[in-house]
Amino acid sequence: MSLRLSIVALLSLLFLQGVFWWQTHTRLPEMGIVPDVPGEVALQAMAFGDEEALFRLHALGLQNAGDTFGRFTALYKYDFNRLYHWFIALDSLNRESNYLPAMAGYYFSQTQYAPDVRYIVDYLEQHASGRVEKKWWWLVQAIYLSTQKLKDSERALEIAKQLEGQFNIPLWAQQMPAFVHEKRGEFDAAAKIIQHILDSEKTLPQGELNFMRYFVDERIKRMDKLKAEYDAVRREQELRARGVQLEPLPAQGPPPDVGAPQGP
Repeated sequence: MSLRLSIVALLSLLFLQGVFWWQTHTRLPEMGIVPDVPGEVALQAMAFGDEEALFRLHALGLQNAGDTFGRFTALYKYDFNRLYHWFIALDSLNRESNYLPAMAGYYFSQTQYAPDVRYIVDYLEQHASGRVEKKWWWLVQAIYLSTQKLKDSERALEIAKQLEGQFNIPLWAQQMPAFVHEKRGEFDAAAKIIQHILDSEKTLPQGELNFMRYFVDERIKRMDKLKAEYDAVRREQELRARGVQLEPLPAQGPPPDVGAPQGP
């Protein structure tokens, strides 16, 4: 009798489980991508005195956010504003680790929606704020992202200026403001920065010295060329204003022997 009751009970449970599955198998849980950011007090309370353990736990959670339970989420779907605040919150637990800026600069910056990269640039700049000698690498990454991803030379220059005059970082990093100025066509400002480094550094390696001298000379040549072109245009305008007949400018197109053959 007890065996029969056990079998009936087991079959009943299996039947109920089957009914439950049939009613719910098409309903998926609503899982977010980036969780809400806890407040500072809540974060300290969750640490239970071990901030490093909480830092590592949440940093690993951010790395895998959106890719749990068999999901694979494209980066453009992430809430980058929330990611930014997560980075800032976790920096309050551990400001020395390079794990978060590396994750932000190398992984999340590859989002398909380029405007979101501004949150990564803001975070990298803030992470390095006040300690450029130790965190200069992340400012360089922020400059690169501003230039290449955001196409924002103003933002790149604003960040690059923080590297100017920092003589305890690599020479090429000190020259970043000059490179940004050059990309903006500001050859005079670029040459002045390089010249300042040359005047300040007393023990430059010969290779660096050769490059920097070449950089300055080339930019001076470019400025001279631009000035000559500018002066020529001004002289032509003045002559035309006085009624002097000048040769018409040549047509700005391909040579006559280039392109499809002309018809009869």
